[in-house]
Amino acid sequence: MEDLSSYSRHFRSRFKSRLATTVKKDVAIASEKHRKLQVHQSRLLGRLVDMGPNWIHGTDNNPMMKLAEDTDSKLSFPNESSYVYDSSGVLMNSQTVSDGFAVVWDILADAFKYSNENCKSIAPNLSLKDFFRERLSASPLDGEAQNVVPELAEMWGGFIGDPFETQSLKWFWLEECLDGDNLFVSNTHQAIINRVAEAVMGLAQIHLSTIVQSVETQHTRSGDGKVFVKTTNGNFKFDEVIVTVPLGCLKLGTIKFFPDLPPTISCAIAEASYSRLEKAFIAFPVAFWETLGLAAANSEAATLTLEQRSPIFTHFLRPAYVPEEQRSWILDMIALSSHAVFGANAQPVLLFHLWGESAAHVTSAIATLTPSSEKYYKVIDKLFRPFYSRLPGYRENHLNCVPTAVLATNWQNDEFAGKGSYTNFKACQDGRQTDDGPMIDDGVRAMRNGMPERGIWFAGEHTAPFVALCTSTGAYWSGEAAATKIIEAYESAARQLDSD
Repeated sequence: MEDLSSYSRHFRSRFKSRLATTVKKDVAIASEKHRKLQVHQSRLLGRLVDMGPNWIHGTDNNPMMKLAEDTDSKLSFPNESSYVYDSSGVLMNSQTVSDGFAVVWDILADAFKYSNENCKSIAPNLSLKDFFRERLSASPLDGEAQNVVPELAEMWGGFIGDPFETQSLKWFWLEECLDGDNLFVSNTHQAIINRVAEAVMGLAQIHLSTIVQSVETQHTRSGDGKVFVKTTNGNFKFDEVIVTVPLGCLKLGTIKFFPDLPPTISCAIAEASYSRLEKAFIAFPVAFWETLGLAAANSEAATLTLEQRSPIFTHFLRPAYVPEEQRSWILDMIALSSHAVFGANAQPVLLFHLWGESAAHVTSAIATLTPSSEKYYKVIDKLFRPFYSRLPGYRENHLNCVPTAVLATNWQNDEFAGKGSYTNFKACQDGRQTDDGPMIDDGVRAMRNGMPERGIWFAGEHTAPFVALCTSTGAYWSGEAAATKIIEAYESAARQLDSD
């Protein structure tokens, strides 16, 4: 669930690949000079890393799986064991963590079921955290577990890109995704993106560095409609336009629509929420955390496998060992170094996921800095050193423990990303106890349906089938659906002409 230009290739190209072989003239307009998208890569010490989503969520009937197979993309299935550091920076007991996460996932499963079955009657201001409180208050768990489970549950923020307590209980069912495993794309999405884009690159006209300012539908005297797109590099006229800007851009009003969007769509955009997930990569000369190290040098650790001693996932809970402004942080970290998991794509890199105050703090700190600058390096290293220095094998000032490169996303400062990441579903913050406004699911349907009478359609993860909202799979499907609707409309019109 982890997506950035005004025209994102992961869904744009899907509908273009179908339309480009159907109509005579196909045009793609992108705001970024080099087609930089939320699903895109940057280089870290000469190797590609995904700046957008890393995962394929759900393997059952997922078209991304076929694309990954066709492009020989490398998919990894990390084990689920985790390190968790408590607020004092102490590594928590592994059995306590395992038992705690088992309870978390059981309650999450109950919450999905409860939300799905009772959506209409759930007050919009109730959060997932409220559900956890209720379940825990009625559970027989002992005092330690009662404290540990809510702390571990805060890791849900890494899925939705915002703090755990903001997750709507009413609309929690919309977060449920495809069945099957969650797989990490070890060698990045580059090959998948290139495969999806082939038809676009070969058959369509592409205008880069062209920012769309407005979309206007005008009807001729005969009743035929034309859609005029005003951009920074001239104006275009189309029969149909598919708007694939991120939800955040729609919420910010980056593109003006004439006439105004109908209330069903404008309300849907206003009611939807947009996440703030960010990522930071920190590379080292070697994976020092894979050594046994003094921190794990005890009889229990000595009997464990490397994978057990150095789990892929590490969580940091509200640290008290950092400056005051960082003490509310909750971080997820993935070690990309295991050859057993990532094979030839393993690298001594730590990937941190940030949301809420941590994401806002980091993006604010680097907003004006150049990624290649020394100051950028120092700022990021200073912010994350308190965390990576907790890992086993760390030795202060040892060359193996000094980062060789750093890199972070900065979606919150990117206007073409809509200053965020992807759709999520937050609890209502205005105190309403009854839902007298638009239903979120109806809003998604309204955006998905578009405005065919005006020749304007929408695509993107925010218009996806419910089972794939907020994912690259959903974005792919939404582009395919928009293309299909247009093609079917034209085929229907052609049949009508033939019958006449």
